[in-house]
Amino acid sequence: MNNASPLIQTVTPERWAGFSMDFIGAGCTGLLVKNGRAVRTLKSGRHFSFALPLLEQCQIVLVDTKLRNLDVQSHGDFLSKDRFLIDATLTVIYQVIDPKRVALELSDPIAALASAVKDCMGLAIGQFSLQQLITQGRLLLRQNLLDRVQDFYPLGFNLEDVRIGDVSFPETNGVIRQVEGMSARQEAENSAALQMRIAEAGRPIAPQAPVQQLNLISGHSPASLPASETAASFDRDLQQLTEQLAQNSLPPARNSPSLAPTVLASSDRKNTAYLIYKFSGQAIGLTANPFTIGREPTNTLVLQDPQSSRYHAQIRRATDEVGKQRYQLVDSGSSNGTFVGGQRLAANEPFWLANGCEIAIGDQKWVFQDG
Repeated sequence: MNNASPLIQTVTPERWAGFSMDFIGAGCTGLLVKNGRAVRTLKSGRHFSFALPLLEQCQIVLVDTKLRNLDVQSHGDFLSKDRFLIDATLTVIYQVIDPKRVALELSDPIAALASAVKDCMGLAIGQFSLQQLITQGRLLLRQNLLDRVQDFYPLGFNLEDVRIGDVSFPETNGVIRQVEGMSARQEAENSAALQMRIAEAGRPIAPQAPVQQLNLISGHSPASLPASETAASFDRDLQQLTEQLAQNSLPPARNSPSLAPTVLASSDRKNTAYLIYKFSGQAIGLTANPFTIGREPTNTLVLQDPQSSRYHAQIRRATDEVGKQRYQLVDSGSSNGTFVGGQRLAANEPFWLANGCEIAIGDQKWVFQDG
């Protein structure tokens, strides 16, 4: 089992009067492509084909169907159940089961396979705590990946075996580094909460009074001035400086704070919920149904967090058992998970949101408020 031969090869057969005789070796499958369309699948053996000279273009695409291996290594891509960064190195042994899908419908089949392996690995690591990964991480991850072989069928591949090389943690001081990151986030949250309280109280922050410098040194040389004039000039400058400092220390005149303009609430405000961003206090209305979240620009809420998936999660408005309109949070099979109150949600299973629920995706946090 090796990757000495390429996965896909394209051969143009030689023809005599339009006829061609070709041989397909063992462990390969050929696709007869005529004028850009696959017309026949060629198994191992000898095959004849015909194409009109100068009028038809005919090629044979050879796909290696032997067992091959693919090395996959992550770089801080995964999070454990208790939110520790995890790195994993593994070797996947795979086989092509749909040559047409792999050769003609995927622009980069190896990259698609590696991406699918990382997605499954992210889901697997997110189910286990740090202690479980330290004690029996290789066994748990291997078994979890082998239980998900059906996820690779749509790509045209089958997973024969998985070998976990290593399960490690980014940098030796990873735990300390994460604690420092949590402290920085807590400080940012406290600062944002303080700014929100100041804004709600209607007290604008008074800018600091500019510092005015007084020139205490005369333009003339001190030696050229009489002693009495030098002392009088110094006393004058000192008195001016004292008066200026006393004036700057007085509290500013209290002006009545200007009120924000009155805005009429929309008629559907009572049916609209909001996500309150914890770091800035910004309110995001859940006006779309479903309200999608992820890194893709087509999402309703586009994230720049590297720990979020392209289509990470969505919030849907639905009717519960008693006929009340409520909101559900659904994780769309993300790699690093969606957390509510510190608990990771199961993929593709709706979770009913309650007022005040804290939602976390990567390093981003919101508080759900039902209007």
